Amino acid sequence: MRHKWSMLGVLVVSPLAIAASAGYVDFINGSGDPVVAISLAKPGSGDWKPVKLHGVVHGGYVSLDGGYMGEATVAMDISHGCFYDVLVEFSQRRALLLNNVDACRTHRIDIDRAWQQTHSIS
Repeated sequence: MRHKWSMLGVLVVSPLAIAASAGYVDFINGSGDPVVAISLAKPGSGDWKPVKLHGVVHGGYVSLDGGYMGEATVAMDISHGCFYDVLVEFSQRRALLLNNVDACRTHRIDIDRAWQQTHSIS
């Protein structure tokens, strides 16, 4: 009987442990310029890893369109830390670099607002 309860404990705890290893961040593109790529890197590393976008195909690339429908939820691995640099690339603008995004505490990034509040990179 004791064995059955310990297995039940493993089954209940395992999904919670898996869910705890990711921080989910919603990226909202309220601008009129489609986002063609979002990439993540550990802060300061420059080791960019692209995030697969599921959106509308424009000219051969998938984009996160602007306006209210431009939204994507990104799961960020937080098992080795919460902080990421985020590179957002637009179809008509320069790229937007967001440093030290806390995936454990940040649940939503308004790309247009971030664009207005930060500096762009070339």
